Amino acid sequence: MKRKFVALLLITLLITMVIGPVQAEAKPEYKWKMALNSSEGDNAYDTGAVFAQKLSELTGGRVKIDLYGGAALGSTTEVLEGMGVGVADIMVESVGTLAPFTKLANIDAIPYIYNSFDHFMNVWNSDLGTEMKDAIGNAAGFKILGRTFRGPRIVTATKEMHTVEDFSGFKLRAPNLDVYLKTWQWMGAAPMPLAMGEVYTALQQGTVNGQENPMADSLNYAFDEVCKYWIKTNHVYSCNVVIMDLNTFNGLPEDIQAAVAEAAIYAGDVVSEKQLELMVTAEETLKARDCIVIEVDTAAFAEHFKDFSAKTYPDIPEFADWAARIAEMDAAK
Repeated sequence: MKRKFVALLLITLLITMVIGPVQAEAKPEYKWKMALNSSEGDNAYDTGAVFAQKLSELTGGRVKIDLYGGAALGSTTEVLEGMGVGVADIMVESVGTLAPFTKLANIDAIPYIYNSFDHFMNVWNSDLGTEMKDAIGNAAGFKILGRTFRGPRIVTATKEMHTVEDFSGFKLRAPNLDVYLKTWQWMGAAPMPLAMGEVYTALQQGTVNGQENPMADSLNYAFDEVCKYWIKTNHVYSCNVVIMDLNTFNGLPEDIQAAVAEAAIYAGDVVSEKQLELMVTAEETLKARDCIVIEVDTAAFAEHFKDFSAKTYPDIPEFADWAARIAEMDAAK
């Protein structure tokens, strides 16, 4: 019996020397709540899910993130206002949602400053992209990380439209953010701010005759059931980002900060590529469901908006500088 025990002990020691001790996953040091307005399949939600998994891997399990979808922790503004006191620790949303905290965030939705996916990603992967995120975040009191391409925003409508003039008097739902409302007022339309959960019914009842969002997102909301016409205005290219309270982020150890930044970039890369595929399949699905996808003269629309930024936000000198530098980064020109 003694010999068997000694033999077993020697085998155990040998295994330990060869493969090393069994590593238990680290007990989470940080347990964060992530607020999301949507559910699985949406660009922001999927970015959050990939980010959470990657961050856990990078930190060896030291950071655990629980996802709260469907606006379970409150509206975007409620979450952002309460982030510093623990309503949520992290959120994935568009840069533009920070507009209530700083006008600089409106750069996210200035119409027709990007011409393509490549142009958009060139900017947000550059020093200029970092500069904009830091300037907006510092002004608003948040840390902005990563960048996930959402796809160009288009209009879904109950009536056929092709030109700028066709939008005169058009009633559509728009986000309750200054730049979006002013964009449609500039077109002569009648924007109505509604929560996304109310839009389907509003379209059914004729309260509004259209809405605007990226094509794949609009399909996720089943707007094909209430909007026959899908108009590729491609008026805004925007990105979803990872948002944290600035003081909270700055108080993290440097290695955790670095892991958060790396995970945000990784998630943006993964979901941006997925978004390109979703754009193609979404259009195929719409046509198969007898919706009419309309290509418009985006150059004519862009011309209509050439003075929009200067006249709408003359008090924000950063916009003129950023817009000029963004234009210079369009490799297609």
